[in-house]
Parts: sequence; structure tokens; C-alpha cells
Amino acid sequence: MLLCAGHEPTGRAGLLADVAAVRALGGAPVAVPSAQTAQGRGTFLYQPTPARVLGAQVKAALELGPLHAVKLGQVPGPALLAALREALEGVDAWWVVDPVVRTSRGEPLSKLTRRHYLGLAGPKVVLTPNLDEAAWLLGGGEVRSVEEAREAGGALVAHGFGAVLVKGGHRQTGAVDVLCLPDRDVVLEGERLERAPERRGTGCRLASALAVELGRSRTPTAAARRAKSYVTRYLRTGRD
Repeated sequence: MLLCAGHEPTGRAGLLADVAAVRALGGAPVAVPSAQTAQGRGTFLYQPTPARVLGAQVKAALELGPLHAVKLGQVPGPALLAALREALEGVDAWWVVDPVVRTSRGEPLSKLTRRHYLGLAGPKVVLTPNLDEAAWLLGGGEVRSVEEAREAGGALVAHGFGAVLVKGGHRQTGAVDVLCLPDRDVVLEGERLERAPERRGTGCRLASALAVELGRSRTPTAAARRAKSYVTRYLRTGRD
């Protein structure tokens, strides 16, 4: 499966976290960096990959075998998104799109707008926003409660997505995610676990695990349950 995300050298988040998740679930990752990043306690910088390099890496991967799923994380700007879409034109695979535009501390990671993300909608595209990202994609406001997450996910599905998984990990009580499908909603209950500071990248891992399971032809509901179970195990043990 294809992983396209920013490279964060420690592996606590980004592309290396994606690779770890895919391998933990027995998948075969193809890792294409969309950017080089430096993210420390005070240091922050990112440098986008040249669009022609990213496009060539994806095309080369396709020459070596089929791709069953795509996980999209950090995309610094429209040129890179266009290069990726061009390279994958005609490829029949599930896409899992994690709309990462800022770090958890608020540093900007992308110049993509909400319209760029909504323009990716399709029946085999799953969007995985957290509560703040869901609100941003809808143009503002707040998404906090489970019912608000359900409403936001439904509004995003209406744009044409195959599914929207609104992640509730930022909620202060519980760890409830809501999977919204064109015909129903599924509430994924979970125990809220204290996260050690070094256990970042849970959103990256969740989206990557979801892509692995969709690539195995599991339904979005089954894939989401398995992905959530994997992330819960990671939070408990610190091991992928």
C-alpha cells in the first residue's frame, strides 16, 4: 500500500509511524515522503518534496506491482496533491485521507484549503478528521459532543465520501469515534487512555491501519474497528 506523508525522523508521527503501523498489521508499505520535517521541543521546519520527484516515486512503485490502498497524510501544497493524483490516475484503490494541516501544537503543515480536501471526495475515499479538523472542513464552528461529531461526519459524507471517521481522541471524556457512512452511522466506543508524551502519531497510525484493512477488502466498519483496536493496543503498550 502507498503511504504519502511527511518524514519526521524520530518516527513518533508521520511517515515512519505509518510504516510501523502497516508492518505491524502484516502489510507491505511503499513510503513516499511529501516533505522533510524537523519537529522538536522548540525547532520546527518543513521542506516540501519537489512535485516531480513525488510523482516519479509513485509511478515507479506502480511499475513494480499493484497498490491496494493509499494513505494520505501531510500534503504541503496543491502542486504535490496534483502530482499525486496524476500519478495515481486510473488506479482502483481505497484512499484514506487524514487532513493534517497543523501539528498538535498548532504549527502549519500545509497550504491546502478545505476545498482541496472536499475535492477528493469519492465512493472509495475515507476522510479521517479529528474534531477540530472536522469543524474546519465544514467552514468553522465547533465539534465537541458525539452528536456533533455524527452531524459533522454526515455533512462531510454528503460531499460524496465513501465514509468519514470523526476521531474523538481530543474529547476530554471517553474515546468515542464516529464512523459515518452514506446509509448509517456507527459509534465506536473506546476507553480513554492516558497518552505518554512520546506516543504521538496516533492519528497517523489509525489512518494507516484503516487503509491496510480496506486494502484487504474489509468493509469500512470492520476496517475501522480493527484500526481502533490496533491504536488502543499501541497506547497501552507503546509497541506497534
